[in-house]
Amino acid sequence: MVVDNVSAAKKVVWMLTNKYKHLVHACDTEVAKIDVKQETPVDHGEVICFSIYSGPEADFGNGKSCIWVDLLDGGGRDLLNEFAPFFEDPSIKKLGFPLLSTGLQVYLYIYAMFSYPCALGFIETHRGWLQSEALTGDRRVMSEDKKAYQKDMSKDNTDEGFMGKISMKDIFGRRKLKKDGSAGKISTIAPVEELQRKERELWISYSAFDSINTLKLFPGKSMFDFYPEYWQPFGEILVKMETEGMLVDREYLSEIEKVARAEQEAAVNRFRKWASKHCPDAK
Repeated sequence: MVVDNVSAAKKVVWMLTNKYKHLVHACDTEVAKIDVKQETPVDHGEVICFSIYSGPEADFGNGKSCIWVDLLDGGGRDLLNEFAPFFEDPSIKKLGFPLLSTGLQVYLYIYAMFSYPCALGFIETHRGWLQSEALTGDRRVMSEDKKAYQKDMSKDNTDEGFMGKISMKDIFGRRKLKKDGSAGKISTIAPVEELQRKERELWISYSAFDSINTLKLFPGKSMFDFYPEYWQPFGEILVKMETEGMLVDREYLSEIEKVARAEQEAAVNRFRKWASKHCPDAK
């Protein structure tokens, strides 16, 4: 459900703070005018939209349980302020990454990064730690509520289903044109403000799916479940290795140690040679 005026916002906020106050709500924002490589979210950037997903029990109108709020062209700061009673109420349980660039005193029930699924991502860094497309594509994370998940995806008019979210680059990336007019290998993404205006329907689906993913990652296992499932067996293996030892080819190890020490010495000399150009004492 798209909210782009104060009147619609008031109705939604009333439901969030009264009718559906008992639910857990997942929140997510999209931010413009920020250099994520140089700046933190605190006091940087401008929130251009946000979404709130309250689960299948909620109905904000026409069966929609997820709302998407347009701050870019729908009312800006005035529209955001309408949601202050919801965001600033500590008794309402909200999930999400820290909404630091909203300017509101947001009280979150739990930050999304401190979760069982993200702990899985910590171990398997190749999957993309803290990337929703990686976590929601992991069947170990999502399979416990697979049927409900697929049902909600259909209800909320999304078609990405159980396999998780598709990356922003895959959806909005456009290949740069070469001088001869053919498509090059390098893909670029337009500014998010442009995407929100020119790719509106696709952008709404993309950004709203983040809050849906966040709530889907929340139920089920806790960090306590993670401990006996992963850390405890791993610890037992380490203890067993230390107690029983493990077979080592000592002759090979002795030879490879000589190679390693030679490589280490070469690396140290190479570094000192480089460092001495900047600091003569490095020699």
